[in-house]
Order: sequence, then structure tokens, then C-alpha cells
Amino acid sequence: MHAILISAFNSVLRFLLSQATIKSVIFIVLTYLVSELIAFANKLLPDSTNLVSLFNALPDPVWFFLNLAEVPYGISIIFSSLLTRFIFGMIPVIGH
Repeated sequence: MHAILISAFNSVLRFLLSQATIKSVIFIVLTYLVSELIAFANKLLPDSTNLVSLFNALPDPVWFFLNLAEVPYGISIIFSSLLTRFIFGMIPVIGH
């Protein structure tokens, strides 16, 4: 009887300490921490921002150099490349 209990205890312990179980617990804890961190950061952010008024507050020399450096064109290229990367990542054969 003693050997059966030890064997059962060892099998339960082996299951609890397996890599899949430990990884699952770690991922659950990380998911909880990230969700709480996002909720905390959301409280620190302002309720609403008026982007048009923020961009209108920039002086003319700043707009000149932003346009000279083609910043609006660069931002549109960055966003389109990120969108393309996301779409290719969602394709099962090509993606991650």
C-alpha cells in the first residue's frame, strides 16, 4: 500500500512540475500582470486629446523642417509596413 501511495504522489508531482504546467502558470501570471499594468497606465493618461490642436500649436519653423525631412511620408510608410507585416504574420504558412 505504501508503494502505491508513493507512486501516486510521484506521478502527481511529476505532472505539477512538468514544463507545460510551469510555462502555463508563468504565462497566466504574465497575462495578469500586463493587464493590470495597462489598466494602471490607462488611469495616468488623459481622457481625451485633441490632436488637431496639438499639431496647430507647432510653430511654422518646426513644420518647415518636418516637411523638409519628409516626416509625414515616413510615418505613412512605417504604418503601411507594420500593417503589411501584421497581415503576413496572420497567414498560417508564412507567418510566425
